Amino acid sequence: MGDAQRSIQRFVVKVGGSVLTDHAGRLLGERIDRLARQVVQGSREHHQPLIVSSGAIACGMAKLGLRKRPASLAQLQACAAIGQSELMHRYTAAFAKYGVTTAQVLLTQEDLSNRARFRNAKQTLLTLLHRRVVPIINENDTVAVEEITFGDNDRLAALVAAAVDAHLLILLSDVDGFLKEGRVVERVESVNGLHAGIGASTRRQTTKGGMASKLEAARIAGHSGIPMVIANGLQPSVLTDILAGKTVGTLFVPPRTRLTSRKWWIAFALRQPKGSLVVDAGAADAIVEGGKSLLVSGIAKVQGRFESGAFVSIVDGRGTELARGVSAYSSLELARVLGQSRVREAVHRDHLVLAREWQR
Repeated sequence: MGDAQRSIQRFVVKVGGSVLTDHAGRLLGERIDRLARQVVQGSREHHQPLIVSSGAIACGMAKLGLRKRPASLAQLQACAAIGQSELMHRYTAAFAKYGVTTAQVLLTQEDLSNRARFRNAKQTLLTLLHRRVVPIINENDTVAVEEITFGDNDRLAALVAAAVDAHLLILLSDVDGFLKEGRVVERVESVNGLHAGIGASTRRQTTKGGMASKLEAARIAGHSGIPMVIANGLQPSVLTDILAGKTVGTLFVPPRTRLTSRKWWIAFALRQPKGSLVVDAGAADAIVEGGKSLLVSGIAKVQGRFESGAFVSIVDGRGTELARGVSAYSSLELARVLGQSRVREAVHRDHLVLAREWQR
């Protein structure tokens, strides 16, 4: 995919469950071996690989004889606990054939939404790469609760890529790339408008995710300046070909205008707002068109309970999200001062990102 592709030094490859398992969720050892062989070949050419791997829950489901993905969190966590150990064992054995050490890294959304823990995770991953160890990363499904999950491994992979300043993010699935009118689009300059018309998340009962989550991953990575490739992980030499600069799958190019690190953090690392601030028309215009801070006097209603410093959504009277930011006050403090004319900044403009900015 050009000279830029051939200069890749550090990359994150996310491997979907549909690549590693059959329809019953059983791990396919030969596919893990094939992936390991390509990763080792890449690392010997001075690349630093990180793997974000799905498959733990599917593997656990197969062990328990479950055909349909459980709906309850406890059942999913039980499947993850059973499947994760076998998945990691297969990776360890596959890379050991080439004398390469692997490390299991389990993360939750909370690990990457806290700045101190984000930095710690980054330093741990970089230390492993310095030691020429291949990190095998997955969501810590066994302990995560709904509020601190990533939602899918596409999102996790994009956040990890941003954390380690990767040069490329590769998503390997069972599709050839992003399709338009049945044909693979080789290059995408903007993800805007691409969500319309894409199909359901997945047809497999043992996996989740789909093209919508991959487009969101492209947005997250792109605003960190990281290109992303979606390709078919069932192709025998797909990873080798991508790293060699060949045209494979779909390349998503980072936008020319990107978010600052602070705005990126608010837009993407902090997944779920703790509450909402409903603003009047004047405040909405001042924020969106005037680039101003949100003043307490412009807030019509406070929704949810949160502390000062919480991540909140800013919406208009119709419920349309205008921005996200960090509140200078708790919900109780804001409720007490609503309607007061005294100038107080509820959300400073430096701690606020517009919806139209992160949706580019």
